[in-house]
Amino acid sequence: MKYVMYNKIIKISFFLAIFVVIMGAYTRISNAGLSCPDWPGCYGKIIVPNEIDGTEIEGYERPLEVAKAWKEMIHRYAASILGLMVFIILILTISGKQQLYQSIYLPSFTAFFILLQGLFGAWTVTLLLHPVIVTTHLIGGFITVLLITWLLLNQQRKINLTYIRVAKHHKFFLIATLLILFIQIILGGWTSANYAALSCGNEFPTCLGSILPNIDISKAISFGEFNTNYEYGVLENDARVAVQMIHRIGALVSTVAVFFMAYLFKNYLYLKSTLTIILTLLVLQLILGILNVMLSLPVITAVLHNVVALFLMIAMLVLAHKVFKVML
Repeated sequence: MKYVMYNKIIKISFFLAIFVVIMGAYTRISNAGLSCPDWPGCYGKIIVPNEIDGTEIEGYERPLEVAKAWKEMIHRYAASILGLMVFIILILTISGKQQLYQSIYLPSFTAFFILLQGLFGAWTVTLLLHPVIVTTHLIGGFITVLLITWLLLNQQRKINLTYIRVAKHHKFFLIATLLILFIQIILGGWTSANYAALSCGNEFPTCLGSILPNIDISKAISFGEFNTNYEYGVLENDARVAVQMIHRIGALVSTVAVFFMAYLFKNYLYLKSTLTIILTLLVLQLILGILNVMLSLPVITAVLHNVVALFLMIAMLVLAHKVFKVML
């Protein structure tokens, strides 16, 4: 009975973690990140105050926008429930780890990480959308999903002797590809946090009429100060163009790496279905990235771009779990 309940809680946590990432992306892309200027409440309340849009709440300089504020609070509510679920997983693991096919280390780290993620969620608001904090919070959301994914995969202990036949250099390239994709997601987060997605206009593959536009790389990687409001971005256009171009180059490198990895793994038949999913998601991600530029960043397309990136990383983690079969 405990095993069944444990699995259900992990599965619920998995889908809830995905929802939290999606809601976070939607909140950020719809410019609702500072719609509740305090934390953890909203204008000092547990729920969004029932006031008319545009009116100012006493004691707060920022006018209330009810619709945006609800986006932010739904994200916070879901993240809080997820944190509770992760701690329940930890408690169940401690009380019955012999029957749950799960070590204590990963649930413990996941619980610690969810607390850290909560801190970055608070700092996202209190530090006024500082790009470093926003990007770190985004990456933290992805890592949270991946940690819970590994917990879920650990519960599916199917023994297959073909796992040991993957060549060491193929395993190494799988790790390298995971690292490349992770860096690319960081670059995507940095692009979003600096409002640089449309710095090249609606052009692709060119940017401002050129393959090699004027860029300012030094300012593109500047961490900035912590006493500035970064809503809608503060970088000059040359710096934003640099951020966008680095992200595009990262997409190219990631694409080559994933396709080459798929080529290396083509003879491992038990991995074929997972590789097909990975390649499909990669192609879809490229299409969504191009559409984001050419259609001037529609909210639905931009959110889907985040979602597919997350699913791509999940699929890569499933591949890694099949290859290494390591229970943490």
